[in-house]
Amino acid sequence: MSHLFKQKQLYVAADRFRWKGRVDGEDKDWMRWHQWVSCVDLLTVPDLAGAYSILGFCSDEGVSRNLGRAGAKDGPATLRDVLANLPVYFSDEVKVKDCGDILVMDSDLESSQEALGQALATVLRSGGFPIVFGGGHEVTYGHYLGIKQHLGGSSHKIGFINLDAHLDMRPLPGGFGNSGTGFYQIEQDLRAMGASFHYLAIGIQQISNTRGLCDYAQTKGVQLIRSDDLIPSNLEKLQNQVRAFAAEVDYLYLTIDLDMFAAPYAPGVSAPAFNGVVPNEIFFGLFETLIKLPNLRSLDIAELNPRYDIDGRTAKLAADLLFKFVNGATDRL
Repeated sequence: MSHLFKQKQLYVAADRFRWKGRVDGEDKDWMRWHQWVSCVDLLTVPDLAGAYSILGFCSDEGVSRNLGRAGAKDGPATLRDVLANLPVYFSDEVKVKDCGDILVMDSDLESSQEALGQALATVLRSGGFPIVFGGGHEVTYGHYLGIKQHLGGSSHKIGFINLDAHLDMRPLPGGFGNSGTGFYQIEQDLRAMGASFHYLAIGIQQISNTRGLCDYAQTKGVQLIRSDDLIPSNLEKLQNQVRAFAAEVDYLYLTIDLDMFAAPYAPGVSAPAFNGVVPNEIFFGLFETLIKLPNLRSLDIAELNPRYDIDGRTAKLAADLLFKFVNGATDRL
């Protein structure tokens, strides 16, 4: 945790106050998440073995650099508020621990991405399953830095699955990363190490990516499942494609950018998509396959922007995805 110790101001330990809500009873069958989640301080090197370990990444600096709508820095707090009142359906063995937040100060995104990497690597070393709440999609590069630190070297194959309307592979403008450059930065870093790049993007919109960017992704071997591909007749084929992709890698990281969803369901994002993916039985059929992949080792949700949300729709959608994940993947820890 050396980087966090050097810049302690970038880390805030979990706060029990964030987890509060209705109390229907103290018996587990009557509990809600706020009664089950425990809060820890990563600076004390807590025991996270077998725990879903929440980290907040309170950043929209990358979104601002990308000329998007700021406000995602408040996403982690809002997502906790919604999760707090969800009912507990998972087994007694499931542990959920809140590990606190990484902040951005003085627009220094790069230091905060490094701090997130250190925090995430600490969770992995402690045997936890990291679940990162964004924050803009600049969370991706910080998340990758943590995986890289934990695994070390180039012998491990990392697989990236991105649920997103955008490829996020644009070159760095002026040499600085933003919310749309994460996978470009990752590919460049892996190539410099002599490591392979395994990237599957799901929900990609033609209207949201330039022709040049799509061509560039193709030269890098990126696999695409476009939003138009998410139809009933394709579901089994897409599920098989996802399983085949996962079988090629050692460590699988799933990142969910909420702007992949249609704006009526996810208005509270940096770049709302009027024609995005509808969270229906086709999407959730594929999502169930994703969350049950045996080598899935970490997850994040990006671009929740409470400032532009309507009736909490986007936050509730994000919470539902996490609810389904924790309830549907309890045998992985």
